[in-house]
Amino acid sequence: MTISSRRPLREAAAPLVAALLVVLFVALQFLGSPQALGSLGFIAPAQTSSPRATLEGFRADVSQATALLMGAYRQNVSEPGVSWSESVSAKVAEADALLAKASRSLDLRDIPPVELEHRRLESVLLLQEVLDRVPLPDPSAVPGDGEIAAKPVPAWNVPGTEIRIIRIADGPRAGEYLFSSETVLRLEDFYRLIRSEPKLSGVPGDFYDFFSQSPGHLLPPKWYSLVEALPAPLKVEIEGQAVWQWIAFALVTGLAIGAVLGMRSLARGAGSSRSGTVQLLPPMILPGSLAVAALFVRYMTDSQINLTGRVNNGVEEIAQGIAYIAMIWAVLAFSNALAGRLYFSATKSIDAHLARAAVRIGGIAVALVLLIYGASHLGIPLAGLLAGLGVGGLAVALAAKPTLENFIGGLILYADRPVRVGDLCRFGNLEGRVEEIGIRSTRIRGLDRTLITIPNATFVNMNIINLTSRDRMPYDRVVGIRAADTAAIRHEIEAVAALVAEHPKIEPGSVQARLREGHEEKPKVEIHALIATSKWDDFLRIQQEIDLMLRDRMLAAARAEEAPSADNVVPLKDPA
Repeated sequence: MTISSRRPLREAAAPLVAALLVVLFVALQFLGSPQALGSLGFIAPAQTSSPRATLEGFRADVSQATALLMGAYRQNVSEPGVSWSESVSAKVAEADALLAKASRSLDLRDIPPVELEHRRLESVLLLQEVLDRVPLPDPSAVPGDGEIAAKPVPAWNVPGTEIRIIRIADGPRAGEYLFSSETVLRLEDFYRLIRSEPKLSGVPGDFYDFFSQSPGHLLPPKWYSLVEALPAPLKVEIEGQAVWQWIAFALVTGLAIGAVLGMRSLARGAGSSRSGTVQLLPPMILPGSLAVAALFVRYMTDSQINLTGRVNNGVEEIAQGIAYIAMIWAVLAFSNALAGRLYFSATKSIDAHLARAAVRIGGIAVALVLLIYGASHLGIPLAGLLAGLGVGGLAVALAAKPTLENFIGGLILYADRPVRVGDLCRFGNLEGRVEEIGIRSTRIRGLDRTLITIPNATFVNMNIINLTSRDRMPYDRVVGIRAADTAAIRHEIEAVAALVAEHPKIEPGSVQARLREGHEEKPKVEIHALIATSKWDDFLRIQQEIDLMLRDRMLAAARAEEAPSADNVVPLKDPA
């Protein structure tokens, strides 16, 4: 297939690819997000009224949930089919709700939103494994509801550990006793230090180890038997993940990168299209495919491969960060492409410039909203980011003061409209025709054909005379007359005024002719009249016609004076 035949195919594929990217983005961003930890519809709320209630309630809920999950796993393995049975699904749903109830005993305020759902589940399982391996005191030694009612304690530590239950001082959960946020953040370290110790609770196995080395959410899918059949070297743990998980992660990442490169080639091919609609799409295809690829990697590693711990946290943060950056890139690229495709009858008018600027400013505003929301979703402090943007905005405003002044001047020109593109105007001691009114400056073509560029802030403060908007054009001339005595001067002035008034384009009653003040050698008359036209070219033509009429009159008068009169002729003598 030749290059010329491939181009139409790429152009036709661009809209379909763009629509597919939108669908995949929505699916991966919303439907493919980590599953929220269970519904509490049929489970009583967590008891957090005292350290004893929190500790005992947490351990009971997690123990019951893990027992349900292991029973569901054994049943799932023994049953045929490619999906869970209704009985298995019911057990998983009940266990999910119990784990959600247990997670209410944790202070998760310091977990970034992007990691919250996965970290909520992991933290519950990690804490249970740690508590199963440390010697716990007798329940009577832990402050209960009675002791708390008599004298509330601010915090209680599990003896010999840094596991701490604190009383929440403010917020919607004020007065409840929860495992502290510092404890939650350090659970993975606690687990690594104590995982080799035997369990003191008598519960066999390590459910977190089983969970972290298997795919899927809570319970492995049916195809987990393929993973169990892998050679032992592929199950070796490296940084909390099995080797097969690292391989799967590399394959998924490579597939995503390959898809992005393919979309890049498609965008380049469609970018040369002459179709306005198609030209809007290529700038968005590459960032859109990058966002979808990042969300795809996140979905696969979190919900299918089931990476855990710091590795999963890093992958989620990087993937979501790339997705937000790509979305910002796509919004800016689309706004720039759309602004470039806006055409008006006068494409150099302030209307066109403002429309393009409005589209670009709208794109920047959306990009800023995505930046702030994305930063807060990734756990970057929103208040610090806003303060930084405020300080940075102030610095930019001070540095760009002339640009802002010119922009405001452009808005004033748009609002007042003293001139438009194509108008002939006089400003200062210059005249010219307006060629372009931009956001920063105005360009005027002078009468000598030079291009004059004036900053809007300067132009808007000048005395602008719009010559085009006049309904009549002024005709002003100073003409010399040949009369000498007063009566003859008055008669000649009237004759000149009458001659000018004879032209059909002279406004009736507008002709004024007066003797020019002064004591010149020859008297002169000043002529003022209005020409009935608003078009510059017509004005120049009519003005020339009147000038020629006056010139013809002066020449006729001069010839009359030079011709010999009958009184001055001397008769010739008779030769006879």
